[in-house]
Amino acid sequence: MDLVINDVLIPDFKTQKFVKGCVGINKGRVVEVSQAPLKGEVVLDGKEAYLSPGLIDCHCHIESSYLIPSQFGTQALKRGVLHIVADCHEIANVAGRKGLEFFIKDSENTKCNILFAVPSCVPATSFATSGGEITLEDVETLFHYEKVVALGELMNYEGVINKEEKFVKMIELAKKYGKVVNGHAPKLTGEKLRAYVSAGIEDDHENETYEEVLEKIQAGLKVFIREGSAEHTKDKAYEIIKEYSEKVMFCSDDKTAEDLITLGHIDYNLRKAISLGIEPILALKVATYNGLLHYGLKEFAEVKVGNRAYFVLFDKNFKVRKLVIDGEVYDVKNVKSKVSDVPEFLLNSFKVRPIENVPRVKHHELCILVRDGSLITEKLVLAGHDQEYDLENDILKIVNIERYGHGNRSAGKIKGFGLKRGAIATSVSHDCHNILAVGTSDKAIKAVVNAIIENQGGLALFDEKEVYLVSLRVGGIVSNEEAESLVKKLRFLKEKAKELGSPLTDPFATLSFMALEVIPHIKLTDKGLFDVDRFCYF
Repeated sequence: MDLVINDVLIPDFKTQKFVKGCVGINKGRVVEVSQAPLKGEVVLDGKEAYLSPGLIDCHCHIESSYLIPSQFGTQALKRGVLHIVADCHEIANVAGRKGLEFFIKDSENTKCNILFAVPSCVPATSFATSGGEITLEDVETLFHYEKVVALGELMNYEGVINKEEKFVKMIELAKKYGKVVNGHAPKLTGEKLRAYVSAGIEDDHENETYEEVLEKIQAGLKVFIREGSAEHTKDKAYEIIKEYSEKVMFCSDDKTAEDLITLGHIDYNLRKAISLGIEPILALKVATYNGLLHYGLKEFAEVKVGNRAYFVLFDKNFKVRKLVIDGEVYDVKNVKSKVSDVPEFLLNSFKVRPIENVPRVKHHELCILVRDGSLITEKLVLAGHDQEYDLENDILKIVNIERYGHGNRSAGKIKGFGLKRGAIATSVSHDCHNILAVGTSDKAIKAVVNAIIENQGGLALFDEKEVYLVSLRVGGIVSNEEAESLVKKLRFLKEKAKELGSPLTDPFATLSFMALEVIPHIKLTDKGLFDVDRFCYF
């Protein structure tokens, strides 16, 4: 045998117990599981550690980390996550199918088994301008890729419930090619939820409470308990694992590179579950076995004879000690990915020149109100207020500069960013990824917008003396540098934003959602100030 791991605790998900044993591996597969010590070319003493199938993130958007798939995979591996199902609708909104195909290709540069869900809603609506789209023809083409295992979250649940032709055909294609159909059903209950499920939806990750999770399981869905950077699941919801352990899985949805490094990935979900009183064997079942079976990865789902040797050696606290990938042992400190060559169309995705002037505010009486930690904005009415800037009352200017060559530009007022001088800007602006900037003067806004255009994407800050920029050259939304290096730059920029007066935990992350026209209540797209509740422009 190539590799032997003696004296380990092996999870038996059928009896829901850990069994002490020894595992023999040859040519990447398990060939023997024994109570007695085994011999092989390489022998590891497990010292009664847990030998588990690799963890799986059942739903995530890699772009939220600002990393390309290969670099995201490196960080995932360090946390024992050997499998990922990624819905990369951000890069698709920038560059369509070609952008997604680059991500699929780049994922081959990591030992992490990154799989993909074809984005179902690109663009999200017609009220903002994106650089790419995913058509029905694209969906079918992408379903032929071996790495594609699902149809991505169907965010337009009204369209699904009302049986709009586009979504009916997408779901039919998914069923035809044996792909999982991912759901997106925030706060959906009752008859609407049942109609959504009956349309062919199989799972959902938009859950915060025990009651939501319970109703969705009883309606026929499998549920993903989510722990992202901004989105979290209530502690009580974890109790569902005790009642429906076979129906629950874990996901991260959106996680920053900084949180991946400092807090963890699916290992965070796993340890949280155990800390809340879930039996380790059940928590591990939810973190591995259930998701692997859900996506047809049965040969990775258990430590048993005949299965692929993709395992994690955990210590007693479920911290990663070693990885076994395709039968080879890896130390987490030495996990690296190959450096990818990024195609020219993604390195130069901006089709606009530097701006000469900043657009004017049209609706002086309306203001976007931001609250820290929430993507939901409120409409603030400013009676008789005709100033574009009112720093004393934290009324700043926000602008949206379309970057795909159509010439759209818009401006509005915003409260909550707290800047006392300068400006910040980002080309990561969901879902279309045009340029968003907030500032205390037109001069400052112009400086950060042009810095992003000239550098083909990134996050920028102007402190009235100097422009600071974190480059995100790949599609204007991600970087191909290593996570540790990128995180240092991001931390520096966040600290600079606090020096400008912002009280927000992460002003750049907050800014990135100020154009997303499907999250209540008021947003600024490249076409103007948008009333999400009435789904029309002001």
